[in-house]
Amino acid sequence: MGVSTHLRYLDPMKASTPAKSLPVYLQIAELLTRQIKAGYWQSGERLPTEAELAESLSVAVGTLRKSLALLSEQGVLERIQGSGTYVRRAEGSQRIYELFRLELTTGPGLPTAHILDVSACARPAHVPVLGADPDAPVWRVRRLRFLSQVPVALEEIWFDGALAPALQASDLGDSMYLFYQTQFQVWIARVEDRISAAPAPEWAAPPLGMQAGACAGFIERLSWTANNTLAEFSQTWFDPAVCRYASRISQ
Repeated sequence: MGVSTHLRYLDPMKASTPAKSLPVYLQIAELLTRQIKAGYWQSGERLPTEAELAESLSVAVGTLRKSLALLSEQGVLERIQGSGTYVRRAEGSQRIYELFRLELTTGPGLPTAHILDVSACARPAHVPVLGADPDAPVWRVRRLRFLSQVPVALEEIWFDGALAPALQASDLGDSMYLFYQTQFQVWIARVEDRISAAPAPEWAAPPLGMQAGACAGFIERLSWTANNTLAEFSQTWFDPAVCRYASRISQ
C-alpha cells in the first residue's frame, strides 16, 4: 500500500483539501441537534418560527423546512399543525456528530474539516492495533478542524489499512464516522476519551491560533464498533482560547 496523498505543511490552507460537505439541510439539522444538546432549547420547548429560525441561520425557509422534517422523522422534534415545532428528545437516536465533543466558547457550532494529509504507513508504537493483523499498515489522516468556520483543532486519525487499498483526500468527508459507514460498513458504537494537556504538534500552523509546541488541550480517543472491535485511534489538539470539550449526561 503506497501513499496516495501527501501534503506538506508550510501553508496548510493552501495545501489542505476541504472535506466533502454535507448537504445544507443536513448541516442545519446537525447544528440544531447540537444546540438542543447544549441546552439552547429544552425538551418540550417551542422553537422560533420558521421565518425567524431561517433568518438566524441564513438559509432559505424551504431548506429549513427540509431540516425540520428530517429531525421530526428522527424523533428529535415534534411539529404540531397550527402550533409550531417543539423539542422532543428521542431515546437511542444517534446523529452524525453525536460523539463530537468540541464546542466554541460561544456555543456548539457546526463541525467541518480541511484534510492536511492522507498517508499509509507502518503502525507507530503509540497507535494500538487496528484490525486483525498487528503488522499491517494503517491509514493516517491529519485534519484542521473548524466549528462554524472558526479553526479550533488539529486531528490525527488512524484506522485499519486493510479497509482501503488506496485513498485520497477527496474521498473523505467532514464526518469520519459517516465515511466509515458508507465506505466500509463500519459503525462506531462507543468511544473512550482521555483528556489532558499536551504540546501542539510540529505540524501546527496558521490559521489555527496555536503554534507548534504551545500548550494545547489534548484528547486521545479510542473508537469501537458494536462487536467491540477497535476501529479508530485519534489524537486531537485544541485551542482552549476558542473552544472547549463538553460532555452532557441526562437521565
